[in-house]
Amino acid sequence: MKLVSVTSSVALIMAAGLSVVSSLPLNINHSPLSPRADTCPVDVLSCSSASSGVPACCLPSMGLLVLVQQWYNGLGPLDEFTMHGLWPDTCSGGQGPANGCDANRIYSDIEPRLQKYPGTPSTFLSEMHTYWSSYKGDNNAFWSHEWSKHGTCLSTLAPTCSSDFAPDQDIYSYFSKALELRSKYNLYQALAAKGITPGSNPNVADMHSAIQAAFGFDAEINCVSGVLSEIWLFFNIKNGNQYVLTAPQSRGSCSGYISYPVKSGSVTPPTTTSKPTKTPAPTATSPSGSIPTGKQSGACSTNGATVCVSPGSSNQYSKCNSGRWILNQCKAGPVCYGDSNTSTHCA
Repeated sequence: MKLVSVTSSVALIMAAGLSVVSSLPLNINHSPLSPRADTCPVDVLSCSSASSGVPACCLPSMGLLVLVQQWYNGLGPLDEFTMHGLWPDTCSGGQGPANGCDANRIYSDIEPRLQKYPGTPSTFLSEMHTYWSSYKGDNNAFWSHEWSKHGTCLSTLAPTCSSDFAPDQDIYSYFSKALELRSKYNLYQALAAKGITPGSNPNVADMHSAIQAAFGFDAEINCVSGVLSEIWLFFNIKNGNQYVLTAPQSRGSCSGYISYPVKSGSVTPPTTTSKPTKTPAPTATSPSGSIPTGKQSGACSTNGATVCVSPGSSNQYSKCNSGRWILNQCKAGPVCYGDSNTSTHCA
């Protein structure tokens, strides 16, 4: 009898000119940290008039996302901006609570959590140490602060938004998305494409124009005492996890001609909980056969170790920073000289 009843119901629907198949959602996305697409509006931007009343699992309740990249001496490769944070703000640009948005997800051990999370790629922590390092030397503390204050305010990542949430999946999703955006919106390349490179004193108006030309939207450019410090890009979100550039809240604190310095030297090497790595074999040796030379790459184990690229003739040297070799330039002298297997000096 039940089979007859169901069949009759379908027949009635078809008779009414309705399609059972077409009544189902066509854009289904089962991303583990997004609500099902059949429960969320499609292509509605956060902070738009259409976003009013949309559940916080579909669009972030703090719907203006700020990607903050910094230019800091001693952090990251010489030709890359590094991360400060990804900050959910209110639609009018107001910052979130100083203590974050979820007291149950305030952590001080972000690096170990990323290490243990099964979905973390093998190279991910290396990328974090390279592109999201702290000038204070403690990357784990830096990441824990950014997650606790800002990551917990990204409502679409809340565990309750996923039917199959895995512990720390929200943490990985937050940091991996931020690094993805940093790579996609490469500020160094955008500026260099217009001839603006480190060691110059560009007019900040030209920097705004270069960013506008590269990405279609301007950015907020901030300085400290006339020296470039940070560049902020602003986004709205749609479809759970799609970031769409939007206009900045302001043009920033820089004005006129500013200093865009060459990065050199290094801050205190970070103390991390990352797994130890082996130092790669040197790419070349000095005439004595004992001191390595050449541009080093990949992993390293002795934080603070330095190796001249071309002793006695070049000002470049590689430095072991957070378990990775980073290329630097002498600032104390025009040429690098090797002292031992792990130390150099510039004169």
